Amino acid sequence: MRSCVSDGLTDAVRRFQWFYTRHVWAPYELAEQSALSPTEWRVLFAIMHAGTTIAAELSRTLQINTGYLSRMLNEFERNGLIERNPYARDARSNQVSLTPAGEKSLAATSTSVRENVSTALKAMTPAEGSQLMASMETVERLLTLSPNGSRVRLRGPRPGDFGWIVEHEAQLAAGGDSARRASEIRAARVVAEYLTAPDPTRNACWIAEKDGTSAGAGLLVCTPGSRDARIAVLFVVDPDTGHDATAEQLIKACEEFAVESGYERLSCVSDLRHELFQPLLHRCGFQRRRNDETIWEKFLK
Repeated sequence: MRSCVSDGLTDAVRRFQWFYTRHVWAPYELAEQSALSPTEWRVLFAIMHAGTTIAAELSRTLQINTGYLSRMLNEFERNGLIERNPYARDARSNQVSLTPAGEKSLAATSTSVRENVSTALKAMTPAEGSQLMASMETVERLLTLSPNGSRVRLRGPRPGDFGWIVEHEAQLAAGGDSARRASEIRAARVVAEYLTAPDPTRNACWIAEKDGTSAGAGLLVCTPGSRDARIAVLFVVDPDTGHDATAEQLIKACEEFAVESGYERLSCVSDLRHELFQPLLHRCGFQRRRNDETIWEKFLK
């Protein structure tokens, strides 16, 4: 019986994929008419929508391996589709944007996709539009799986997430009210540092989500005046979520971002609560700092 249900679900998802592709003339269809692969189209459209971005942000948003993405961008540049210029705030990073030729190659397709979608949406009532939006969010949530097959996935921050981070940092603090208050103040300062950074592209934040519910967070911030970054927030709410696996996803996301952004060292302060993560930090290649055993660090170059 289970096999029949599985086959039925597989067929249903495939039908939906083909329906959606035909309905909106999605960029994936263009692979049949172009030398570009579906993934390459996806990267070009991401650059178009961003206007100007950096490779680290593309890698994080599209969840593409940084080495694969780098080779792809090199090919785009050789073909005149994109241009890369030194980033004013950090010469080790490059800003990526479409060239006029790149914009022209995407303009007609982008207009066609938008017009096809708009035609269908105009025929909907407000209630139907709300139902469609909720359904799309449900489909995305149910079909999004991490590489290890669990239902924990990482996403970028949304409105309200930073308040949630401060709240849970306080709730998870070891000790009494004074300890929780101190943790809340520290988390609020970290969030303020993140949100008011003069160069927000040098910082990163991920929310671990399980079945549509926030289950943990990792927040990386630049250390002013240095080439170092630190994991300033790291927690998993529910041990049943897969504590170590989720924390490892957050740590690796921070490390990959730090490498792509040109940081030379990544650190994590180990307070009493973070002792839970010390074995994991060690497995991920972090070592205690010699002059301060509360700090774990990893050299990236």
